[in-house]
Amino acid sequence: MAESLKENIKLEENQKSIEFCFYNQPFSLSLEDMKWELKDYYYSLGEYWIKELNSFDYLNSEKDNHISDNQAYYLVLDWISKNTNEHSDNWEPYTLSKRLTAWVKWLNNNNIPSEILPIIKLSISLQLKRLFVDLEYHKPGNHLLENIRGFLFGCSSIINSSQYFNNEVEYQLEVALEEAKKQLNIQILDDGGHFERSPMHHFYMLEAVKDIKELSKLITKQVFLIPEILEKSNQLVSLCEEKIEKMTKWLEIITMSNGFIAQFNDSSRFKGLKHTFDNYSQLLESSGYFVRHKNNNSFILSCSSPSPAFLPEHSHCDILSYELTIGGKLAIIDSGCSGYENETLRLMSRETEAHNLPMVQHQEQSDIWGMFNFGKRAKILKRLYNDENSKLELSIEDQFRQIFNRTIVFSNNSIEIADSLKKRRMEGCFISLIHLAPEIEPSITLGENNTNIVTCKMTDEIKFSIITEANIRISDYISFPEFGKSIGAKMLILSNKDAEELNYVIKW
Repeated sequence: MAESLKENIKLEENQKSIEFCFYNQPFSLSLEDMKWELKDYYYSLGEYWIKELNSFDYLNSEKDNHISDNQAYYLVLDWISKNTNEHSDNWEPYTLSKRLTAWVKWLNNNNIPSEILPIIKLSISLQLKRLFVDLEYHKPGNHLLENIRGFLFGCSSIINSSQYFNNEVEYQLEVALEEAKKQLNIQILDDGGHFERSPMHHFYMLEAVKDIKELSKLITKQVFLIPEILEKSNQLVSLCEEKIEKMTKWLEIITMSNGFIAQFNDSSRFKGLKHTFDNYSQLLESSGYFVRHKNNNSFILSCSSPSPAFLPEHSHCDILSYELTIGGKLAIIDSGCSGYENETLRLMSRETEAHNLPMVQHQEQSDIWGMFNFGKRAKILKRLYNDENSKLELSIEDQFRQIFNRTIVFSNNSIEIADSLKKRRMEGCFISLIHLAPEIEPSITLGENNTNIVTCKMTDEIKFSIITEANIRISDYISFPEFGKSIGAKMLILSNKDAEELNYVIKW
């Protein structure tokens, strides 16, 4: 049926191919010869590229508005006709959830031809059935919330169709509403942060919670549903409103003075939420971040153990690391996340040396296992901020039970950082790392009392200096501002062979 409907769609010559770009990798596909599975491309495209293709997010994306209505109809019908095996990778729950969300949003925002709509709703009902038995309880983080959002979207599209919405689906809807309530209380922390501590995933989950609220509102208006569902929907609306307020405030706080989110853990650097913080300092106890905004400058530091303890998939070895913007420009940055395709690059972006912190050289804070796991983990021992003295005190223990201290004192135009290794158990040089933003070319001069001065020019008007008595070496590193995109930059490696203490001052 989907195949015959697809053949009735007339495509102009210039509509017969579409260039898709996921993770900064463009690739042109022929609509008349669409392939949906990874093996169809002889693995020349990555697994996550193919997942994005199958998620259909591009149907609702402003940057993909070059896709015409006929092309969209063709793509959806082509997917339905060629993806009949529900045990294929294209039916895995995360991609399926995103596809349900994308399809229903697309249906709601467009006038779909009456001959096409029934076959799409039939496919949605089949995907719903599969999703419910495959909810990702083994990944009770952003994946499970995405599953719930997709399931609620799917239900909303068939809820008035007795052909598809029966007693079984009604029961499944009640379960999904109850699970949504449970997960929101687990995943959204008291300070509003998402418990996986990725500002990027926090942004995505904020959008998911907003959708869940609107879907729950829609469900409350379906008076034919059992009272238990109506009650749970009302409760979920109230809970979502509470969480959205907290999550929005958290995202504002974690947005730096350049307007972009801090790039900790698995995050791309993209626009956050505009805020008006001019003089703000706060230790976010639940999510484990310290934030200071002052005079168009922002300093954000990561001070939490890998989180959550049972699901550290998106965590990096970054305890004590920070990012700094000066005059609304990036100065010192986290190296970011390369993506999920290349294991070597992923390891590089998660390892300790990719962050701005003290360490024993070549010894990882936590034991990184493969693409997403940790073994033995570092843990935060102390985090204390004295607002009166503008002083932040931190202490951690790494996987080898070595103890590192970091003390930071803030002034209007400077930040003084003191690092020390209080307990050593492994051999290696004690160092402290500073990753400079791309395009900053540092130069070292000798100052008074044998101090080293590193001058860092950001623009003709903005520059800063790093002053230290420690030895300094300049090295290259790779930063990842977006998944699939890399930029070369410079990092500073501070060392002191005479003592296990390293101090430096950032001045602007």
